[in-house]
Amino acid sequence: MKILYVEDELVTNIDQIERLFEKYLDDDVTEKLKAFKEKRLKRPDELKKIVEATDLIEIEYRFPDALRKIIHDHEKYSLFIIDRNLSESKYEHNEVRRIDSTYNNEKYEKFSRTNREGDYLLHQLILVHKVDVEKKFFFLTAYSARDELRGSEVIGEYILMKQFTEKNFMEKGKEEDFDRLKGIIENNEIISLIHENTDYLLILKRHIDDEAAGLFLDVLHFQHDESRIRDSLNRIRIVYENILTVCSDVIPDMKRECGNEKGGNTILWLKDKNHIDDLILRNFLFSIRKIANEFGSHKPYPYNPIYEPTSDTVRALVYALKDVIVWFGKICSKYS
Repeated sequence: MKILYVEDELVTNIDQIERLFEKYLDDDVTEKLKAFKEKRLKRPDELKKIVEATDLIEIEYRFPDALRKIIHDHEKYSLFIIDRNLSESKYEHNEVRRIDSTYNNEKYEKFSRTNREGDYLLHQLILVHKVDVEKKFFFLTAYSARDELRGSEVIGEYILMKQFTEKNFMEKGKEEDFDRLKGIIENNEIISLIHENTDYLLILKRHIDDEAAGLFLDVLHFQHDESRIRDSLNRIRIVYENILTVCSDVIPDMKRECGNEKGGNTILWLKDKNHIDDLILRNFLFSIRKIANEFGSHKPYPYNPIYEPTSDTVRALVYALKDVIVWFGKICSKYS
């Protein structure tokens, strides 16, 4: 999950980008932004590339490019921060039509000619994709919400339908609104989880696939949820098995001597061949395999009058799995 930030006057808003996304900009990105400003560069594509290196924020400054992401990739984003007027970066009507065949002359007059391209992006999310936008979509505007709403039947209709509120407008230059939006960005649970666990997620993406990283992110997101213990343990089991599958492909002789087996004998083989230590990683792997297999499958829990997993069990395995993921990354680098 990412943040989609759409601003047509991108180069003149670097200070706003730095302040809004400060939590997610590492030292390298900050230095590059500083150099970009000092050189007074006017290349929005280069600025876009610098910020998108965070792997958490995606930027668009042209309406057609933003529309393409809203139509095809809206599920990727946890937050949409959109400048309501996107007319500064020029585009052609036909360019939009190639992306959205329903964008006829009537819509062109209604949205583009009135410099309300952002309204159409909101319209797509609410009416076409049925996205609950109240906590996800925020307009950047030059005026107050009350002034922006005058004569706007589209937004007014969504507010009447309780699908949008005046609080979703953020007036540029108003510190109170800026602080509120920054708080929303920094307290977004999914984005914060990704930021805090970037190293683990990147290892899974790089050496397994995006799906494995997504499964681990689901576990992190729901690790406190008592109603999702079985789901979380099942996801941990799948990630564990994927890790051992890749290990068997890269570690010499592992596949030949262990086959597709992912149980205790494989763990002992890894220990005997000095691929894992005798105590910590061995015990972590045993615990993950035993608990996730026994309580994470779709069959009923086996009767056990002494032990039943809790959300604490899930969190304990999450910390164990994190150490295993770090080890896995080193194995893949060693035998690349």
